[in-house]
Amino acid sequence: MINRYVILLFMGFSIMINSAQDIALSFSDMVSSKGLSPVNCVVSSDKYFYIQQREKSKKCDLTINIFNDELKKEASFRLDNPKYEFISIKYLFDKVILFASHNEQMHTHLVYSILDDKLGFGPFNEIYKEPQKSGYPTSFIISDKSYEDQLHVIAELPYVSGKNEDIKLLIFDKNLKLAKEVYNKLEVKFETKRDNKLIISPNGKVFLIKTYWEKGNNFNIYSLGQEVIKEEVIKLNRNKISALDYFFNAKNELVIAGFYSSQIRYNYEGYFLFKYDDDLTLVHKNQYHFNEKIIKTFKSAKEIKEKGFGLDKFLLTSFKMDAKGNHYLVAEHLGRKKVKEINNWHSMGMVIIKFNRNGNFVWGCPIEREQVHLKRTFIGGFALSNFQEPQYFYNELANLNLRKGIPVEYGVNNYCGTKHITFDEVGIPTTKDLTISFPGSDMLAFHPVELNSNTNTKTIFQVINESGEKSCLAVIE
Repeated sequence: MINRYVILLFMGFSIMINSAQDIALSFSDMVSSKGLSPVNCVVSSDKYFYIQQREKSKKCDLTINIFNDELKKEASFRLDNPKYEFISIKYLFDKVILFASHNEQMHTHLVYSILDDKLGFGPFNEIYKEPQKSGYPTSFIISDKSYEDQLHVIAELPYVSGKNEDIKLLIFDKNLKLAKEVYNKLEVKFETKRDNKLIISPNGKVFLIKTYWEKGNNFNIYSLGQEVIKEEVIKLNRNKISALDYFFNAKNELVIAGFYSSQIRYNYEGYFLFKYDDDLTLVHKNQYHFNEKIIKTFKSAKEIKEKGFGLDKFLLTSFKMDAKGNHYLVAEHLGRKKVKEINNWHSMGMVIIKFNRNGNFVWGCPIEREQVHLKRTFIGGFALSNFQEPQYFYNELANLNLRKGIPVEYGVNNYCGTKHITFDEVGIPTTKDLTISFPGSDMLAFHPVELNSNTNTKTIFQVINESGEKSCLAVIE
């Protein structure tokens, strides 16, 4: 079902989307994004810190634009220090803190710098160092949030061929002084590239989710903080897990959900959901195959016969919980498609899976959505951080093929138009056209990646022009 959904413009560049969940959308002043990639947007009580990094750079080669609470630009700073490898920028202990590392004198040094919104970044201060082994450095993972004036950091110790991976949990106080470190050896062989996720529960429990390759993806979860750690293997009885995501529910249970493949083909054939308590005891587990409706939305009978029953080239992109405690798992297609001999990015659509608050399947809904573009920047769907109800948005790139141009109903300076998807109780979707007028004089569209995905109040996206040389923030409340 497709309806026209008009949004009224008011107070400059602020708009309101009227739905069961009231949404106010505002835009910042425009800034330069030429040669830059968005990192994140750090939010304090009265300011927005929009961080961009030089494209393809891993160094502290950053541009920071600072906006006030009315999204007016107040300052801009440039940091170009090739000595330091960029790790992350966080808002911790009422400060904007940049974390970086550098290798010197056979050690890897973890350092930080505090951003002054009038003077820029201060000097780098060392808070930890670890000896290298055979020239291999240590890598660091910074937790997204502090817990009771403590910051948790994982030190991924240097690679040693043929040995089991080892790590250190580092705990710093609010002054970034080292308060505690715990060494652990994992029952997994070292890999030169590691995929570790550090997560902190609402109760302050520290977990590590590890992904490693051995005849497909494998996933382990560890409870850290003591010399003897608890390890659980995240697995299904017969199927191989392809991808997963997680959050903590209202009971502080760790909810993990994702998609699995068959033993033969690396595609998505079904989905699963697990729940763990604080002690990493598995308290809930289920799995389901995709039904024919979902598969046949994206594959013909011939393709199913030739390639198997599963979703090919789909990626897990979102796992969220609404205000009622229901869970929504999303996978989106992403592939390549030639148009007039030019290789473009291509998405056929998305699949949304709903579980109730107990973790049981409710419905699955395929959404056909043809997106083709030379740049991946505009491809994909997006949702709100404050996920009160299931609703998703995407750029209507099909409008770019219209001979008469983008219909005026989509708004002023709208590069392609924006779609809005909602669902009824049984999973029947309604797709609406949004009228959004963007600021400035350039034609703009959403870059569908959250810039502050670890908060649940304001949702922030980058809005960018086709060339990628200009952008602004879109703040949704």
